[in-house]
Amino acid sequence: MINEIATLLLAMTPLVGIRGAIPVAITVYEMSVPLAYFLSVLGEFIPFFFILGFLEPVSRWLSSNFSLMKRFFDGLFARTRRDYGGRVQKYGFFALFLFTGIPLPFSGVWTASLVVFLFGLNYTKSAIAIFLGTLLAGVNVLLITKGGVNIEKYYGAQVLVGIIVFALFVYFIYHRKKVNSKKNV
Repeated sequence: MINEIATLLLAMTPLVGIRGAIPVAITVYEMSVPLAYFLSVLGEFIPFFFILGFLEPVSRWLSSNFSLMKRFFDGLFARTRRDYGGRVQKYGFFALFLFTGIPLPFSGVWTASLVVFLFGLNYTKSAIAIFLGTLLAGVNVLLITKGGVNIEKYYGAQVLVGIIVFALFVYFIYHRKKVNSKKNV
């Protein structure tokens, strides 16, 4: 029972989330795939309610009691909506779904919940988009985890490490070309 609670709590953390909970549950705790998936998705999604439940009243209270905080929140909302409002209006809830569904650093439920708060998006539609994105992220992480476990099992840890190093190398080369092409423009 302690492993299940640990998986749930690990999935709730902002930096680790579902990207770390599923691999730990399957490889370290030797949990079944359906249970690891269920607990990780549940743990990843729970903070959505707390974040949106507390951010609005806390920011309202701080703004009404401290002029410095009022200026901070007014500036934050104005600047964020001015700079990114067009993209949010254009892509809307599909963007929330994809943003949550692709398991990259800083692209989980925590950040998506902040986007919902900053742009004042519809709570119910956002919850559905983020939940579906969380399901997709879980499947993606599960496939990567099982693929890594199988590669390690059949070919050895050296091959797995080699594949990871190669993927990172390709990513950095691509990223470097992308940055250099932006500098030349």
